[in-house]
Amino acid sequence: NLSSVCTDDAAAAQCAVEMLIDLGHRKIAIIGGDRNNSDTSCLRFEGCMRAFRTHGIPFDQERDYQGVRYSYQDGYRAIRELLKAGSEFTAVFACADVMAIGAMRALQEAGKRVPEDVSVMGVDGLPLCSFLTPQLSGVCQSIQGIALRSVEILMDAIEEGASARHETVPFQVQLRESVRTIST
Repeated sequence: NLSSVCTDDAAAAQCAVEMLIDLGHRKIAIIGGDRNNSDTSCLRFEGCMRAFRTHGIPFDQERDYQGVRYSYQDGYRAIRELLKAGSEFTAVFACADVMAIGAMRALQEAGKRVPEDVSVMGVDGLPLCSFLTPQLSGVCQSIQGIALRSVEILMDAIEEGASARHETVPFQVQLRESVRTIST
């Protein structure tokens, strides 16, 4: 009986990973959340897997996926674990901007340049992303759109007795400086 307004997390992740694939990346590591405790993590992971299946790209979940908390520190640790395990990747898709920012720091400390050695893409569209060096590419959610539509639905429920609604708002993928095209 509760309403919700959100981004289509599966479609957003699929779109982002497909953009990396279109830019020539075939070895993509994923930093996601704990799929046992988070619907958002499950949806974003499924979107990634759809992109790989659509393009016939195998994905080794044991080697190329780290399920961690949505934090700078865990994004950092996830990259360190991926590198330690011998994962070879040309791009990282992080299921949250904070994870991507931590990942960029770990890549730098490992002697890898973003995007020259590894492209990085996140999800959220935090304003901070445009102030990083390099600027972080990623899925930008319309926080203003989500808030506005949520208030409209709430007001309809209060004033008109409208029933619960579940809606998604559009997102966009912004390519900034943290992603590059590679030749395949």
